Amino acid sequence: MLPRICIKFKLKYFISVILAVLLLDYLGAFTHVFEEDFDQTFHYPMEGDILSQVYQLRHGQRPSVDPINSYNYSYITDCSHKCKEDDRLIAPRLVLIVKSAMKNFDRRVAIRKSWGWEKRFSDVKIRTVFMLGRPAVPDRRLQSLIDLEYANYRDIVQGDFVDAYFNNTIKTMMGFRWAVTQCPRAKFYMFADDDFYVSSKNLLKYVRNPVNYPEYLEETDEALRKLARRLSQTTTNNNSSDSNSLESNGTRPLVPSKKLERKKRQILNMDMELPSDVKLFSGFVFRSAPHRHRCSKWYVSLKEYPWHMWPTYVTAGAFLLSHEALFEMYYVSMYTKHFRFDDIYLGIVALKAGIEPLHSEEFYFHKAPFLGPQSYKYVLATHGYDDPEELVKIWNEVRAAGYA
Repeated sequence: MLPRICIKFKLKYFISVILAVLLLDYLGAFTHVFEEDFDQTFHYPMEGDILSQVYQLRHGQRPSVDPINSYNYSYITDCSHKCKEDDRLIAPRLVLIVKSAMKNFDRRVAIRKSWGWEKRFSDVKIRTVFMLGRPAVPDRRLQSLIDLEYANYRDIVQGDFVDAYFNNTIKTMMGFRWAVTQCPRAKFYMFADDDFYVSSKNLLKYVRNPVNYPEYLEETDEALRKLARRLSQTTTNNNSSDSNSLESNGTRPLVPSKKLERKKRQILNMDMELPSDVKLFSGFVFRSAPHRHRCSKWYVSLKEYPWHMWPTYVTAGAFLLSHEALFEMYYVSMYTKHFRFDDIYLGIVALKAGIEPLHSEEFYFHKAPFLGPQSYKYVLATHGYDDPEELVKIWNEVRAAGYA
């Protein structure tokens, strides 16, 4: 009798151990043992002096090594007119490339009414396009609605690839390709998902001094407050001596508000403009490890990626590129093996291009709490606006306060 009990106990113990091992394997516990050290061994196809090949490609020369990767999908609509639609020779200052799903018509309308509004500033040329793919199963009704939307707004760039989550890299790189081929003279390119709030006004301030944003604006605001107090005191003193005094030409003295506005323009214009060759790749920067548990949506096997850490990367929901960074990363991508996560892929491309991502806390990968317009004073982009009505309402409030 005792041996039988022992056998049952051992059998239960054995089964428990087997189940525990299987569970740990499923959760990726053993996988970590076999990971390679990123800092010591990272390499990613292709290897070699790819920057020489990139230089040759960019300058119209035949590279000594052919590209290994190409996102050469055709366009259903390409918006080739978008940066050529007027006779002005002024290149766009900012191009907004919005990654959108086909069915998200309301979100696109809301963006056109808010942060994607191209005529937001009379003196700054902005262009907005929406990047779409096509459905996995042909849908004539949906496609006809997209065609009608394009006819009305002429801002849809639709690629002939399946619009799916794991094709986001394709969508992103099609956006790169469109920017390089159709809007090559723009100074800055902002990529964002269609559930983001973006402040184009703050972006234009950010690119003046990205390393010190928003501190340099806070210093400016403080200097202007001191100036306003001095002007107010001067005006009070002048008014007490002669409230009806006129200038020699018969006009009243310049009021403090006009002096303040003139001084503000002078201060802002003093900010150094980024040199044209600066490679700015900015957003919310992460350094994290691959998901090894098989139940994760973002599971990655050792065969696909053997290293214990990802390269430094920017969350793909919203990121900003200067002209030089976009072009360099686009051509480097031709010598970089495809990877299904777009933010990781861009991190690898940036690493191979020698571009270090610049972190900014004002890019929010989650939803920034809205506690009134003042709370969004310096926000560049924030996730979480999948409600089109909320987006338009918040943007209008922040714009009225001068921050959008």
